[in-house]
Amino acid sequence: MEQYIDFLDKQKYRIIFLTTLLVMLLSISLKDISFEGSYRIWFDNDSSVIKNYDKFRSDFSGDDTFIIAFEDTTSINGVFNKKAIDTIMELTFEFEDIEGVDDVTSLTNYSFMSDKNDNFRVDEFIEDFDKLEEKRDIAIKDNLIVNQLISKDGKTTAIAVRLSEEIGANEEVNIFVFNELLKITKKYELQSGYKFYISGIPAITASLVLVSQRDAMVLMPLAVVIVTVLLFLLFRNIVGVLVPSVVIVFTFLTVLSVQVLLGYKLNNFTVNIPSFVSAIAIAAVMHFYLSWIYFKLQKFTNKQAVTKALQNNLVPIALTSLTTAIGFATLGLSSIEPISTLGIAITSSAFLAFIFTVFLAPTILLTLKEDYEVKPMKFLNLLDTKGYGKFIVRNDKKIIAIFLVVFIVLGYGLTKTKVDSNSIKYFGDDTVVREGSTFIEDKLTGAMIYEIVIDSTRKDGIKNKEFLQTVIDFEDDLYNNFENIRFTTSIKDIIVRMQKVLNPQSKEKLPSSQNLIAQYLLLYNMNLPQGKTTNDKLDSPYQKIRLSLNSNIQDTSKDLEMIKWINNWWITNTKYKSEVQGQTTIFAYMQSGVSDTLIVSIGFTLLMVVVLMLLIFKNIKMTLLFILPNIAPIILVAGFMGYVGLTIDIGVAISAAVILGIAVDDSIHFFSKYFKAIKTHSFEDTIDYIISHSANAMILTTFILSFTFAVFATSSFVPNVNFAIVTVVALNIALLLDLVLLPALLSILRKK
Repeated sequence: MEQYIDFLDKQKYRIIFLTTLLVMLLSISLKDISFEGSYRIWFDNDSSVIKNYDKFRSDFSGDDTFIIAFEDTTSINGVFNKKAIDTIMELTFEFEDIEGVDDVTSLTNYSFMSDKNDNFRVDEFIEDFDKLEEKRDIAIKDNLIVNQLISKDGKTTAIAVRLSEEIGANEEVNIFVFNELLKITKKYELQSGYKFYISGIPAITASLVLVSQRDAMVLMPLAVVIVTVLLFLLFRNIVGVLVPSVVIVFTFLTVLSVQVLLGYKLNNFTVNIPSFVSAIAIAAVMHFYLSWIYFKLQKFTNKQAVTKALQNNLVPIALTSLTTAIGFATLGLSSIEPISTLGIAITSSAFLAFIFTVFLAPTILLTLKEDYEVKPMKFLNLLDTKGYGKFIVRNDKKIIAIFLVVFIVLGYGLTKTKVDSNSIKYFGDDTVVREGSTFIEDKLTGAMIYEIVIDSTRKDGIKNKEFLQTVIDFEDDLYNNFENIRFTTSIKDIIVRMQKVLNPQSKEKLPSSQNLIAQYLLLYNMNLPQGKTTNDKLDSPYQKIRLSLNSNIQDTSKDLEMIKWINNWWITNTKYKSEVQGQTTIFAYMQSGVSDTLIVSIGFTLLMVVVLMLLIFKNIKMTLLFILPNIAPIILVAGFMGYVGLTIDIGVAISAAVILGIAVDDSIHFFSKYFKAIKTHSFEDTIDYIISHSANAMILTTFILSFTFAVFATSSFVPNVNFAIVTVVALNIALLLDLVLLPALLSILRKK
């Protein structure tokens, strides 16, 4: 060790210069950092989910539709007044002019079917301001538009803005159109006084990117500032800020730069990479730096203090880096890009934090003069006390009993805990997309849209009366089984309406023959206004139809339950086939798959750590004692979530990985000091030794990380908020277990 320190001492200025230069050169790549929110990144390249969805897009022009809604409560006729109708007309025209928009459907240009003087017509529903009250009476009884374009009370209306199929899946287009819609609606809010609400799948995709950009550009720099301020308040000198900050900042700059150079983009999942990296880096460097302070206070020379500090911490820092790297390397094997990216980033950060801690941090300290004095610090003196070991021995059984009761009570909550979420619920209540979706659900219709492709299994099969009747039967059963369903529509509804318009005396919902159904479809298409088609409702061979379903916002488990029921209904009751498609369905599969992948990876990480500790300790009891304070915080927090009704989402699953990483680091430092001291000290003195040599770093690390992660509680992305809350609570529980329960368990074990 002396030779290594001599080398660092001789080359210190060259090492600092070259390392800083290398990191700065790498950081130039950060100017190209970009963000993405596409659903595609959450599936591997061979995913059948994506392949089937692409087929759906090619057959039915996709489902990239913004919904813009507003209400008029000032008029007795709701939106059927000159001011509101004029606003709808003008918005429809302006939305049509936005680049990338393929079609706009509103109350005014809705294709209304009528038969005047035996002349079937399809016209725009409202072309002027005449007879608006009469139009209102027609609209609120029209089951093709009520609960879709107009509410039952006539006070709320919606405008559907569909992107072109060729570019609809492009998130840059989504963001551009989203911003244009915001700009236009803001203008009309000032002109009309109406409040406009925006929702829809493209709005979700755009919001995912915009929120992740905000978190990266605002919250991450804020977290760095908080760390810097806390370090200054704790140490009250430049060195105390500089050494930890350099290790933290250099580590995450390097990791992030490499990610950009490799072509990865940030998303709502990986935007937290810098915070994860910071957690790993600060856990490593704090133990070394506080150990250096301890030896400086013992009147060692600066070089001797650096040597002793590195000697005492090299092995535990190496072990913590190894366990962290091994654990998160399992995420790197995932076929889901954001998860694998996170795994690779944290694995590399574990090694980089180790290198900067044992290479750069000592070098910086060696630049200090030999007469550099470290002033005693109050927080160190408070913890460097005798008698804590005796307190543990006297009260070990009471301590264990108290924790056991807590474990039993909170552990029972695990039976109530669910892994669940929803893409809309990922956004805070004050975000545009969440506010818009809530308004639309409360006032108009379900904000979640599912696309059901129903296959008649043969060409022209959809013109068969039996097939169309089966669709009607399916819708009846669907409404009876799922109370969240608000609206369904398909080409079947147009045929039923034409039957009513052209044969008002008939009691039959459907035409009597296939030829008549074919004539209805031809007649309808011939009379559609210019630019309107039925291509989004059926495929060209007339074999499949698209049934769009609006549902209230519900958890992913309910989504998947409904999807399974739909597919089973068509298999068990018919000779036809069905497939639930659309981006809402993709998000349901995505959230379930990501959460499951994370939970499995965390379990595998824990298993790897157990095996590694078993090889080191060569003692099952000691290995179990090691694992307890690491896994218990996750179990306790999950149990509490079960009691209060919170579900485990992506943010909570990520927090479990961070909690495990930090808790394992603290436990390794605790045990490394324990095994060293127990050889020459009594048990009581050994606990005192651990408190004086490691507890300071453990407490300060937890303290700083708690404030750092708490920053994300201000995010508009709910998983980030949940991540912050769960991580802060669990890290402090882990600290309490390491410093109180673990010594008590060791005391009982020593007595036996």
